[in-house]
Amino acid sequence: MGFGGLILALTAGIVMSVYDLTNRLTTLKASEILVFRQVLMLLLSAPAIHCRKDAQFVPNTEDWFIVFVRAVLSTVNMSLNIYSLQHMPYVTDASGIMYSYPAFSALLACIILKEPCGFIEVLTTILATAGILMITHPAFLFGNVADHPPLTAILTSIGTCITMALTVVMIRRLRHVSFLMMAFWNAVLGVPVMVIVTTIIQGWELPMGWFQWLNLLIICFSGVIGRSLFTIAVQMESAGPVSILYTLGVLGPLFLWQYLVLGVIPPWISICGVIATGVSAIVIAVKIWLLDKYRDGVKPSSRPLVFVLWLFNITQERKAGGELVIRHKNSLPALETVPLYQQPEAKELPPKLN
Repeated sequence: MGFGGLILALTAGIVMSVYDLTNRLTTLKASEILVFRQVLMLLLSAPAIHCRKDAQFVPNTEDWFIVFVRAVLSTVNMSLNIYSLQHMPYVTDASGIMYSYPAFSALLACIILKEPCGFIEVLTTILATAGILMITHPAFLFGNVADHPPLTAILTSIGTCITMALTVVMIRRLRHVSFLMMAFWNAVLGVPVMVIVTTIIQGWELPMGWFQWLNLLIICFSGVIGRSLFTIAVQMESAGPVSILYTLGVLGPLFLWQYLVLGVIPPWISICGVIATGVSAIVIAVKIWLLDKYRDGVKPSSRPLVFVLWLFNITQERKAGGELVIRHKNSLPALETVPLYQQPEAKELPPKLN
């Protein structure tokens, strides 16, 4: 394994930490920010699809519904994410809840896609839930704690995590669909919806002064660049190490930016909660790395490795000669790891009967 993809993953995480911080600094509403960001995505994805001869603008008939649901979930997810970043007491709290989604996407994949569910999936879900409780520190568990987040910010943060997990499950149903095409349709469906919402419900409030315009440009470009770098990193390297460095690249610098720019230090209970949610994402990433490293049919090299693979619910079976080999059960990464374009696998047709 080289280091190019890992460096890109870490860079993507740092860029997304800047995206999270800038969302906190701006006074624009979430719907207005999304309009500008989706317009930028539309302007970038449409020429990219046109220039690639192997890409397409329109999904297949059987994929239309899932592409539509994915676009709706993505738009809702970004709206909730921006709102939570702006209204949670600490920006690291909102990001910590957001990036616990791999644990919940693994659990949802077990329920919706009927994938194997074992000890690790249950453990990471419990760990992520405990981290969210520590971040939100509800009064019925922790008493009256200073800087208690408002209920709307808590609900939007949890909604961000859940919609992101559902979005990942939808992406896993669309593994054969181009990432560029999904980004294009996200923008096509998201721009008119956000324009209508902003016009009717909230009203337009354009940025005032060069600082707010600069914030808006940083938000739009850092969001698009960060997600693109992460996708390229996954194409270059194994999804597990990439996901670990991406998560650390977001949460680590975000604590530093929050202290240097905003001048605040979260309470210890929030820091522990962010660490717990980050660990839950890292554990899922380790399982992805194990699935990628130890392919189907590989013989485990030692007894400790046999135990680790069993702990991570990576199935092993004995062949006729008594040799222990790995057998995967359709386990797929629990993170957004769809390449920019991937041709659908050709299916062999059954032979015609005379």
